[in-house]
Amino acid sequence: MEAVSRAAIRGIRESLSTVQGSLLRLEVVVLLSALILAVLVLYGSTNRRSSDKLLRGAMWMAYSMSYVVVSYAVGIIQDGPFRGETFVLWAAALLLIQASAYSAPVHSRRDVDQRKKLLLQHVLQTGLVLWLIVNATGRNASYRAAIWAFWSLNVLKTAAKIAEMIQASRPDMSVKVVAEYMAVEEDITSDDQLPDPATMQGYRYIFHGEEIMEPVIHDGGHGARFNMQSQSAAKSVVTIDQVYQWIDHQPYSDVEKDRAKDFCLAFALFKLLKRRFYGYVPAEAGSDKARDLVLNGLIHAGATGKDAAFRVVEAELAFLYDFFYTRNIVLVGAKTYIFIAVAVAGLTMWTAFFGTLGPGYHRPHIGVRDLDRSVTMLVVVITAGLEVFQAVVGFSSNWRYVKTVYRCVRDERPWSKKRRSHLWWKESITPPETKYWEDKVGEYVLLKRFNHHPFNLLSWLTLYLVEPRRQGQKRGRRKPLPPEVKRAVLLSMKQSHCRLSNGVVTLRRHHLLPRLAWACRLPKITDQILAWHIVTTSCEWDYSGRPAGRATAGDELHRRIATKLSNYCAYLVAFVPEMLPDPSYNAEQILDSAVQQARDHLDGCRTASSILHRLGDIEAAERPYLQESGTYERASSATVIERAAVLWWQLRAAVPADARRWEVLAEFWTEFLLFLAPSDNVDIHAEMLGAGGEFMTQLWALLSHAGVLERPPVMHRQ
Repeated sequence: MEAVSRAAIRGIRESLSTVQGSLLRLEVVVLLSALILAVLVLYGSTNRRSSDKLLRGAMWMAYSMSYVVVSYAVGIIQDGPFRGETFVLWAAALLLIQASAYSAPVHSRRDVDQRKKLLLQHVLQTGLVLWLIVNATGRNASYRAAIWAFWSLNVLKTAAKIAEMIQASRPDMSVKVVAEYMAVEEDITSDDQLPDPATMQGYRYIFHGEEIMEPVIHDGGHGARFNMQSQSAAKSVVTIDQVYQWIDHQPYSDVEKDRAKDFCLAFALFKLLKRRFYGYVPAEAGSDKARDLVLNGLIHAGATGKDAAFRVVEAELAFLYDFFYTRNIVLVGAKTYIFIAVAVAGLTMWTAFFGTLGPGYHRPHIGVRDLDRSVTMLVVVITAGLEVFQAVVGFSSNWRYVKTVYRCVRDERPWSKKRRSHLWWKESITPPETKYWEDKVGEYVLLKRFNHHPFNLLSWLTLYLVEPRRQGQKRGRRKPLPPEVKRAVLLSMKQSHCRLSNGVVTLRRHHLLPRLAWACRLPKITDQILAWHIVTTSCEWDYSGRPAGRATAGDELHRRIATKLSNYCAYLVAFVPEMLPDPSYNAEQILDSAVQQARDHLDGCRTASSILHRLGDIEAAERPYLQESGTYERASSATVIERAAVLWWQLRAAVPADARRWEVLAEFWTEFLLFLAPSDNVDIHAEMLGAGGEFMTQLWALLSHAGVLERPPVMHRQ
């Protein structure tokens, strides 16, 4: 009998030990989950700026794993002896934080599809937690109130995500309305209003209100007009010229007004750019009016400086990013939403703290003393803080700003009065201060990376689910894009009057066309990019390897422009070939061949000087194939290294002065980059928006608004 009693006591102790271990695991999992999800929510407010692939991958992995971890925590509560209200409160809090982090780490359109599966899992978890709430034990009224508040707010957020998913799956009729409106926009503009892009007079682009507009009515031979349901409906449609006039009448400085105009114009242009993602061809393509909008409206030196064009397009692409990736839908008004968030935060913190520190609290008989109290307080503080943070961020968003401007213009009210009821914290008319992009570009130098042999361990471990890197591909860190480089591209766009060229105009202007024309007639555009890229790298190494001379600031500027754009174009060939004219498969093949050819030609070269010396030897061997006119007979069949060696020698012979040579290369690359920008592959631009954005997307958007949708044909190739 005594043996049986000892065995029973031993069994009870082992059972308690197992329960204590489960409780400790539960407390650790809850704290870890809350912290990870909180980081995801905070990260979601700045994910447009992230181009770090490792960081984005870690965020998405943490987001995906959060569902597993939360499910594990709920499973412990369900299966173990943890039916008390304390543990159910943890589950409800984790559920709410998870609902808040739902759309944070989205970096590609594939992630959007994956979110649907995770949302279904979240709905199932919501039902499971409801079952735990109903069956919870305990009489702590404060905990019970906090539990229901967390769960109810989670249901509201989940319903908003479901509504967002349903709306995203439906066709956006506003795009069709805008496309039809722009087809007749010039017809409804007054004949006595000459277009002025500085004041937007004559530009009746829709700013907001298109949802109440009816389709276009075509009146036989009398032209087309846009139909409005009523006079009040017509008043509800606000155009960008009305917005500019309203801003001019506000009592603010020129800088504040310029920034407000740029931001509102970005919102109007965002609606025009959306058409291309839905297959519509912009009706204003090729028009002088559209070209003047960019050349004389966006590219100007106003009160805010010379970077207005990129400031507008960056804000425009931020709206586009939000449209594709973070289209948050709130089922209640902004004031109601922020009231709910603050009220729930205050209520839950009071009830949780009162329940934890008050007389109604009953601590578990197992586990580390007071550890459950600490976990409860930390979880509640994190949950309440995130609710307030999200409410403030959502209430002060870019979308809220343009909606407020729209209401002011529509109702003919000044900003200073309207802001008290909508944007009560903003004393200025300027838009929210938000850094959309990090102003960095990728770079790739073929002559540095051709000997790189990727290990691809991650691809092997994932059974090639992660695409392996090809030979010679080594992605470096993105580097800042200097403002002077961006301004040089804008200057080239303005000087060329948006007439694109693959560098021929620059060669003609510097009297180099007869001799170097063959370098612009290569079989593929990718061949031309790589040949000129190697030449630019060779000039850089040759220039840097000589004793410092008396280079002027202008010479250094030209060198910086040429090398930065050359390396960026090579980066596009290596890592984003979908943005270039040639089919991506062809571009990848050409790069792979170039890497192998570089290894064959430059075998044994380990320094820049040895590579330059070998290029000189290659050029000497190819010199018999050069005609007196400068034409290279083997241009179409030679390797990329042979072409670059010949071109480098010809460029140095034709332009012996370093300063003028850098001027030629800088003008060539700004012209060539603009030539590469037009594209019908809109999906790659949408995809790269989620990865931090690309400079090429900004140029693509600018040229689209200028009516330039296609690049001109290249000169007849050899």
